[in-house]
Amino acid sequence: MHTLDRCRALTLLIAAAMAIIPPWSRAGVAVEPAVVKTEAQLDEEWATTAADLVRRAEAGGHRELATLVGGWQLPDEGERQFVLAIPAVPPQAAPPDWLDTPAEQTIWEDFLTARRTRAAGTFALAVAAVQPEAPQSRRTEADDSERTRLRRGAEEAIRLVSRALRDDPDHPRAREAGGWVKRDGQWVWPEAARRLDKGEEYSPEFGWLPQGRQKRYAAGERYAHGRWTKADAARRPITAPGDIDKQGWKFASDHWQITTTADEKAAAKLAMQMEEAHAVWLQVFGGFQYEPAEWKQRLEGRGRPKALEPFAAKLAANRQAYVAALEPLEPLIARTLGIYWTPTHTAWFFEGEGQQATTVHHEATHQLFAEKRRTSPLAGERCGFWAIEAVACYMESLEPTPWGWTVGGRDAGRAPMARERLVEDGFHVPLAELTALGRTALQSDDRLPQIYSEISGLADFFMNGRKAAYREAFVEYLTRIYTGTVDADTLSRLCRKSYAELDDEYRRHMSR
Repeated sequence: MHTLDRCRALTLLIAAAMAIIPPWSRAGVAVEPAVVKTEAQLDEEWATTAADLVRRAEAGGHRELATLVGGWQLPDEGERQFVLAIPAVPPQAAPPDWLDTPAEQTIWEDFLTARRTRAAGTFALAVAAVQPEAPQSRRTEADDSERTRLRRGAEEAIRLVSRALRDDPDHPRAREAGGWVKRDGQWVWPEAARRLDKGEEYSPEFGWLPQGRQKRYAAGERYAHGRWTKADAARRPITAPGDIDKQGWKFASDHWQITTTADEKAAAKLAMQMEEAHAVWLQVFGGFQYEPAEWKQRLEGRGRPKALEPFAAKLAANRQAYVAALEPLEPLIARTLGIYWTPTHTAWFFEGEGQQATTVHHEATHQLFAEKRRTSPLAGERCGFWAIEAVACYMESLEPTPWGWTVGGRDAGRAPMARERLVEDGFHVPLAELTALGRTALQSDDRLPQIYSEISGLADFFMNGRKAAYREAFVEYLTRIYTGTVDADTLSRLCRKSYAELDDEYRRHMSR
């Protein structure tokens, strides 16, 4: 749905949304609004309140507080996606260290109240975004059946929930909709909550461990295969795929179980990068994970977060061990820096030179799409394989910001190379041809390096072009690919444009 269409649809949905948003309140939390306001109205009210708070802070000489309040509003998203970092601890439980006078405390509390008020309004908009469209807003074209199966509003709802949680990280319904649960005053993933309930302890250096083991790990010991050994004992030559399981030790993050023969710093770094990919993926592609009815239930407070089994990853001590382990399975493994091995649902990496966060984000994206919901083992075999690789390349464009990350942009990741191929070299594989290619046909194409550049640009176009007009359609297209219900014309039908029209729009997007 185009952005303007989305705004009209949300306006028509206000009455429907109000019928399902029960009022609730508790100490320190804003009550859900009686009237649902638009995002522009909420931002306008925020600007007025923030300006007054800044004036008060500056008048009292509280420059740090004035800077914090004045810089809280996010800049315009432009042609890239914003992914927001959501803290585990509510801000009222962890105020800034420099907040040390009664006057500052008063302004700080008013700042939090204003954020909670906007968060309540933003969450109401998220609920409205997933409601069925009013009859008068529905299209009547013959091919509307394709649109009715789209994840209507899921991507927009996820964006709004994230913004609500940035303002109010302690918003219970937004937290539950986003998949968190609360333990000891902190919001954690269900997988972490399950470990906490078993008495496990976490550290960034060694991950999750049973109670009492952190000290022994810090002293250089590792527990593997039922016995304690020195950390160096895990660094043995790897000559076969199964050797890493026999000789390695385990590093458990919230969502991954990493088996490794590398040292603890390399394992901790990989875990951090994988978890970063998970957090970003949930906001960028979260609409892929659930069916529309499930998103509606979650936003209405009728769904409960569930813990999933950890994803599997292997980290070899060096590139040589990585190649030795995987060459029997993949003869071309020496050309890679990492791989998601679909038959065993395992992401593989190695410690040392050549490893980059972009590789980890790329392979983690493959793993999340393949395992976050039930998918077909033959996804992309017949057609549409380009999009599987395109979204993994898209996640390589992830860049940190003061508020979280950005993803996409014609100047980020591999997109500049796509522009160079298109504008300077005149290289372009038409979508009608590209969408018809299955995995084998694409990977054996003599133009593969150029195609990889192009699909990176196409991913940015479908996710961010024309103010994200095709984002929901593209996520639905990915769903069809991964569930084995795609054909060569699916993307065209979902976008309501011919491939020739989309090719022209892509050229304009990349040429500006």
